[in-house]
Amino acid sequence: MLFATVGQGARFVWMMAAGAVVGAWYLLTALLRRFIQAGFWLTLACDLLFGAGAAVILIAALVAGSYGQARPFELLGAALGATLFGVGLLSPIWELLRRLRGKLARIMISLAKKRPINIIFK
Repeated sequence: MLFATVGQGARFVWMMAAGAVVGAWYLLTALLRRFIQAGFWLTLACDLLFGAGAAVILIAALVAGSYGQARPFELLGAALGATLFGVGLLSPIWELLRRLRGKLARIMISLAKKRPINIIFK
């Protein structure tokens, strides 16, 4: 009886996609935090940036999908989408980024040993 009205299933899937986008937004802000090696204030700024971005994403999805009417099943769909992103995609993406980071570091070290690069960046 959850999707009794026509179109509620599509709204649920739409909000699941919005929840997955919020999960991807979390990944980007977490990468930003790691990149800048944030202290207390920068971590707080990154968390506020995440919260503001997540709110904008969810409000935009609500407006686009259901004319701004927030129904409980839509919020459940967003939570489910973010959870599925976190459980299904976040770990493999972190592993891929970890492996790429090592390869990128090796490339940068090998480039640093080249004489033209040392002359340019002295």
